[in-house]
Amino acid sequence: MRTTIKSLEQTIGTLSAPSKMPCFSFSIPASECKVGSRLRKIEKSTCAKCYAHKGFYGFPSTRKSLANRFDKLNTCDFDLWVASMTQLILKKEKSGFFRWHDSGDVQTVEHLERIVQVAKNLPQISFWIPTREFKICKEYIDKNGKFPENLTVRLSSWFRESAPSKKFADSVGAVSSTVGYKESAHECPAGSQGNKCLDCRACWDKSIPNVDYPLH
Repeated sequence: MRTTIKSLEQTIGTLSAPSKMPCFSFSIPASECKVGSRLRKIEKSTCAKCYAHKGFYGFPSTRKSLANRFDKLNTCDFDLWVASMTQLILKKEKSGFFRWHDSGDVQTVEHLERIVQVAKNLPQISFWIPTREFKICKEYIDKNGKFPENLTVRLSSWFRESAPSKKFADSVGAVSSTVGYKESAHECPAGSQGNKCLDCRACWDKSIPNVDYPLH
């Protein structure tokens, strides 16, 4: 297997590089979200004003990259995709952190299994994945057992100003995130620091049970 960055990108697509993040990410079209696409039609949902449907994500070049990653995810063999993603992250990511899905969400249990296997292959990197696909997470746990220690799964609340689903999160070994939930012990500081993470890594930190994002 060739392992140049170019050959790896031809196999699985490029990594994304959100300006807010301290690291690379992997993204697919937000239009392909399962739960998110339904929530987007509901005014008080956390998906109603989804950032991944506007701005930079609407540029033709970005949309082409998103679609290419999605196509490769669906057509590339499990082992080849995992091996290629492992090598691509290893070659490009120097921060020690990585985010899954700055746009889009988990599609199937197998998709989540791919993500988990990459995390297992790279124990030196801290991975974070926000997801609204609670059912898929439960199906994964029932089939495979717990998530690896270096993968922080944050279950994203479906509705603004709503409490996190702590009981369910605990049942699958995950933590949570909310939008506009005033009782959260931790609030994302990006809004007061140029919309950037800077030195904050709370989203990757399993010891922080809930991260709240401001209403938008």
